[in-house]
Amino acid sequence: MDMRSLALLAALMVGIAAAPAARAQGQMVMVTGPLGGVWYPLGTGMAEILQKVDLRFTQQPGGGVSNAFNVNAGKAHVGFSTANVAASAVKGTADFENRAQTDLRLLAVLLPQEFAIAVWADSNIRSVSDLKSRSVNTSPRGASNELILRRVLGIHGMTFNDIKASHTSTTDGVDQMKSKQAEAIGLLLTNPASALLDMASSAPIRLLSIEAPLMDKLKADYPGYTTEVIKAGTYAGQTTDTVTVGDPVVLVTRAQIDDATVYKMVKALLENRDRLIAIQKTMQLFTAKAAAANIGVPFHPGALRYFREVGVAN
Repeated sequence: MDMRSLALLAALMVGIAAAPAARAQGQMVMVTGPLGGVWYPLGTGMAEILQKVDLRFTQQPGGGVSNAFNVNAGKAHVGFSTANVAASAVKGTADFENRAQTDLRLLAVLLPQEFAIAVWADSNIRSVSDLKSRSVNTSPRGASNELILRRVLGIHGMTFNDIKASHTSTTDGVDQMKSKQAEAIGLLLTNPASALLDMASSAPIRLLSIEAPLMDKLKADYPGYTTEVIKAGTYAGQTTDTVTVGDPVVLVTRAQIDDATVYKMVKALLENRDRLIAIQKTMQLFTAKAAAANIGVPFHPGALRYFREVGVAN
C-alpha cells in the first residue's frame, strides 16, 4: 500500500472513530443497517448521491435503536431508523425511558416496511405462539428487527427467554435458515425483500400472521405502528395474505447539523431518487409529500426549508 492509500485509510478511520470532529474535515458518518438488509445498500446509494454535492459520508452498519442513540450523541450525523423508534426516542418512552433523545431531528420519511416472521412452508410452526422453545434468528440487539420481534413475542405472552434466539446480520440469518440452524427468522423489511426472495428460492416459505386483537394491543402499546398486509404470492410458498405490523423507515439527523447542509441533503436525495429506486423498487414511494409526513418527530429546519419550497409543508 502506497503512502497516499495509507493516508486515505487513516482519514477514513478517523472519520469512523471521531464523527463530530470529522465534520470539520468534510467527512460525515451515516449509520444504516446490518449487511444483507435494504438499509445498507440504500445508504451506499445515498452516499454516492451526496458525494456529488460535496457531502462525503462514511457508512457504518447499525440498527434503528442504536442509530437513534448515536445520532443524538453526535457519534453519527445521519442515521436510518423507524417511525416508532424515532418517536419513542424524542419522547423518552419505551426503550428510551428516562433517556429522551432531545437533539434528534427528522430529515425525511423514506419508505414503508413490514415485519415478517418466515418459516419453511412444511414447518409445524403455524403461529407466533408456536415459536416457544424454537430457534429463531433476528438482527443484533439494538436493531429495529430485534425490537419488533421482542414486542410481538410480548403480546403473545413470551420473551426472548422463551425462544432460542440468535442475533446475526440478515445475510447470516438467511444462511442459518438454509442450513437448518434456525427454524424461523424475524425481519423488518420492505417487501418483496431480497433476503426472503433468496430464502424462498431454495424452498417454499410461509409467513406468520398476527391476530387482530393482538395487533390492536400492539398498536395501542406502541403508537406509530400500523397494520399491514403482505399479499399472497409475494414469496414462493406464501398461499395466503399475511397480516402483520408496519413501521416506516425514516432518516434522522441531529439538531446541531447546520440548516444549509441538511437542506442540501434532502434536496439531493429527492431530486436523484432514481438512483435509490434502482436499489429498492419501492423507493418509487419516496416523494417530497411522503418524505414530509408527520410522524411525531420534529423536522430539522433545513429539511423543512426544502419541503416548504416544493409546497408540501407549511
